[in-house]
Amino acid sequence: MEKKVVFMFSGQGSQYYHMGERLLAEGDVFEKWMTRLDQIAEPLVGRSIMQLLYDPRHSKAESFDRTLFTHPALFMVQYALAQEMLHHGIFPDYVLGSSLGEYVAAAVSNILDPEQALIAVIKQAQIFEMSCESGGMLAVLDDPRTFRENTLLYNNTELAGVNYDGHFVIAGGNVGLDGIHTHLRDKGIASIRLPVSYAFHSREIEPAENAFISHLRTLSLQKPAVPFLSGMYGELVEALRHEYFWDVVRQPMRFREAVTSMEREQPAVYLDLSPSGVLANFTKRLFRDDSSSESAGLLTVYGFDFEKMNELKRTIARPIDSITGGNDESMIAYLFPGQGSQHVGMGEGLFDEFPDLTAKADAILGYSVKELCLNDPKHQLGNTAFTQPLLYTVNALMYMKKRKETGRRPDFVAGHSLGEYNALFAAEVFDFETGLRLVKKRGELMALATGGGMAAVIGMQAQEVEDIIRRNGHLEIDVANYNSPVQTVLSGRKDHIMEAQRIFEQAGAGMYIPLNVSGAFHSRYMNEAKKEFEQFLNNFIFNEPVIPVIANVSARPYPFNEIKRNLTEQITSSVNWTDTIRYLMGKEVELFEEVGPKDVLTKLTEKIRQSSSPLFVVEETPEEPSTNEQMNDLPFVDRESVSMPSARKTITAASLGSLAFKERYGLKYAYVLGAMYKGISSAEMVVKAGKAGMLCFFGSGGLRITQIEEAIRDIQRQLRNGEPYGMNFLHHPDNQALEEAVADLYLKYGITVIEASSFITMTPALIKYRAKGLTRRADGTVEIRNKIIAKVSRPEVASNFLRPAPERIIERLVQEGKITQEEGRLLQMVPVADDLCVEADSGGHTDQGSAYVLLPTLIRLRDDMVREHGYTSEISVGAAGGIGTPEAAAAAILLGADFLVTGSINQCTVEAATSDAAKDLLQQANVQDTDYAPAGDMFEIGAKIQVLKKGLFFPARANKLYDLYRHFNALEELDEPTRERLQDKYFHRSFEEIYQEVIAYKAPAEIEKAERNPKHKMALIFKWYFSYSTRLAMTGSKEHKVDYQIHCGPALGAFNQWVLGTELEHWRNRHIDQIGEMLLNETAALLNRRISELVGN
Repeated sequence: MEKKVVFMFSGQGSQYYHMGERLLAEGDVFEKWMTRLDQIAEPLVGRSIMQLLYDPRHSKAESFDRTLFTHPALFMVQYALAQEMLHHGIFPDYVLGSSLGEYVAAAVSNILDPEQALIAVIKQAQIFEMSCESGGMLAVLDDPRTFRENTLLYNNTELAGVNYDGHFVIAGGNVGLDGIHTHLRDKGIASIRLPVSYAFHSREIEPAENAFISHLRTLSLQKPAVPFLSGMYGELVEALRHEYFWDVVRQPMRFREAVTSMEREQPAVYLDLSPSGVLANFTKRLFRDDSSSESAGLLTVYGFDFEKMNELKRTIARPIDSITGGNDESMIAYLFPGQGSQHVGMGEGLFDEFPDLTAKADAILGYSVKELCLNDPKHQLGNTAFTQPLLYTVNALMYMKKRKETGRRPDFVAGHSLGEYNALFAAEVFDFETGLRLVKKRGELMALATGGGMAAVIGMQAQEVEDIIRRNGHLEIDVANYNSPVQTVLSGRKDHIMEAQRIFEQAGAGMYIPLNVSGAFHSRYMNEAKKEFEQFLNNFIFNEPVIPVIANVSARPYPFNEIKRNLTEQITSSVNWTDTIRYLMGKEVELFEEVGPKDVLTKLTEKIRQSSSPLFVVEETPEEPSTNEQMNDLPFVDRESVSMPSARKTITAASLGSLAFKERYGLKYAYVLGAMYKGISSAEMVVKAGKAGMLCFFGSGGLRITQIEEAIRDIQRQLRNGEPYGMNFLHHPDNQALEEAVADLYLKYGITVIEASSFITMTPALIKYRAKGLTRRADGTVEIRNKIIAKVSRPEVASNFLRPAPERIIERLVQEGKITQEEGRLLQMVPVADDLCVEADSGGHTDQGSAYVLLPTLIRLRDDMVREHGYTSEISVGAAGGIGTPEAAAAAILLGADFLVTGSINQCTVEAATSDAAKDLLQQANVQDTDYAPAGDMFEIGAKIQVLKKGLFFPARANKLYDLYRHFNALEELDEPTRERLQDKYFHRSFEEIYQEVIAYKAPAEIEKAERNPKHKMALIFKWYFSYSTRLAMTGSKEHKVDYQIHCGPALGAFNQWVLGTELEHWRNRHIDQIGEMLLNETAALLNRRISELVGN
């Protein structure tokens, strides 16, 4: 017997920082859902959950226990992982959740919409924080009978759940739990304090009950689409009450009973989708000795088990058709009608069957839908403003009833005009309430249209209708609907619609019927409504369709990235119903079912099927064939009759990379020289690169404002003819005032290109700079003057730059008068960054990432975000880190890089503003001569930089300082030999002398903190060494050469080996423009050779 698959989800206590991080980088669906859910959560909790969860300043070992953040984080990670599994064909036959995990199970089973479920867990956390005293939970590794037999436990805590015969959980107040933990330890019983902030599953959380149940009653609950194994009841359930989702956190967990009830019925494969893998361990202990069941966890604190995922894909993955029944039943399409299908009495019986949805509709619309649909006492049913929301509601309820009766989804959905919103609802693009709000607004806007008319032309082919309109050009008439091959609806000025009747009747139309409408719907005359509706749509975020939705505008499936555009265009475009049905016929749909109060579409569809042939379409995004299939499908080419070399354009240095990128910045080459700290990428370097058609960023990090200003004046004085240049914009997490001062300086001098580096989150200074360069063109699009290239090495940071600016920052800047309201509106239409530079294992600050992993991942992320937000401008993705040879540059291009960024190789050139002594050392470096050391600016959190190691003591000494900082809380705790070694060998001066230097340049608040906190004082003194070692390298101090801090990556070592034996072996012959051109020319030549070898030329 085939084993059933059970998805399992856990609750509080299983979370930790960075959970799912590796999958975030490599799982496209996981990342997409995490980002989508984060966009929902962020405005509710006040910050990005993803940014918090994956903040490098937090380690996995740190306690992650604030419920407001852990609740949504647990839901997001587990739901996104479930979607990743579904994407790979691994489908559950059952879902089982424990505690908070029941919300995830309910969302996967479609009992709750995922957005509703996420909002519910956040609401629960908010109510807990307002209503409940803090508490905790303790996992006890002993026989559960201990709870009742031990009076200390029984009298002071409550039993939260039994996971197996040797493991139970108790909940109670913090003080009591601390005492119990000590008591159990003394008795030789192991116990573990769980990382939670409340005593879940106990009376301690009852103050939150009423408020949370009130929220739960606003939710729309459906019957499970996947059988729901209750972790609270310990058995299968077919329907849930609203109060159930309070009980799952208040009542004891019965995970053990749920698994054993399943085991009694049949063997299963239990897949633990929790962050810790703990449920898999529990489950294994619940199997009988003769059980053939299996249990596996995919995600643990050590990472994601991709090997197990691949095994599951081989052994239990199923094609989606096997889930939908597509292989066993005829293909079916549900069709939803638009205006014209309404009638008094529609929906009878449905309003009582679905009271929750009916109540929601009443609340949104402000009147009783049941009363108006069944009785229409004020004769409003024919008014567009009422017709559209009422018909949407009835169509939706009829669909819910059909789903309940049949238990299956259709294979396709389509809707006629208004009905398209029901099709999108059925495809889960939005929930019922969202759809109703959209339709309400649409109906209100369309009802305002006056002076227009519509008419149906029957008995004449659509092509003939179009020809007549063209021949009578004075008629301002559009085709509104292609309803069937011989039924076309016209829309336009009312007088022209009436005039056209004579023309069409004389031309042989069977019938010409003016329609009783007030507006020229689906025509150019709805443009004002279209514009306002487009703005309204910007308030909503939509999901990807789970069923193909055939669009009115194109008669093709809705692309995810064009949902808003299609809904906007639909208002002024024709409804292509004939081709919609022909398309479905071409997809071998045999059953067409109208889901609405009449049979208007049923009759039209039957006429189309009788008189039209199927429409067979080659999809725009076909599945990639295998290599052999591609070769077999290639047309035969006679090599003797074709000059093969001329069939392929030769790659040149200038043709490498993205044309759009080069045009945006006015470049000859898609080649960028990244900024280097303390002005090492100097004004001289910037000018030389600009004159060569390359883009170089001045290294403003670590410089005073006056120094940066002087560099800007120098550069602008020499580059007067529009040559490209840019300035580095470094994030200062502890000094927002400095960040804003730099931004203001750039705005003052009209700096239009910056390189944003070291950002994790968006900041007001960065957004202000972006806003001040935005204007609206005459056609409504946005002109971007101030351009940003963002250096990123993590997907979540890249996501921040690819989204529009955060609303909270926009609102703050507007309130403070730093940007105008118009600038705030324009910020919402463009991403924060124009382009991304993906930074792999580079010199200086590094996450030690691999270009082979990062670059494809962030290119896919870019593509997803462009589709999601509908950006029209191309966003380029460049590669940085490790590029010092043609081979490395060619690899980056083949990975998809739109431009190349070099750094370390430019530090060892004439133009670099560092000492000759440092350049002499750099010239001798090989690929193995770098090491990792703590970063001085992020010393306390242990962030790393990559530096030159050969001949230097700095890496070892810097790491020693960080080890001392981690293990001691004050300088006074250091033993005397260590103190002497630091002062004599490392610093060459006393701690007190260093501290006096620190006092001279640090802000008073920092010094006050140091006086109060000895560990902070120690950090300031140790961090002085990092500034000191940089100064030594830049000035070329001969006395303390071993302490040079020189940021460098292995790319320079590779470059040194490449030019060994040539005149460029010596740095005094190296110039950045010559290096760039040589690298690009050799890269182009290499690519030409490799491609020729591959294709056999």
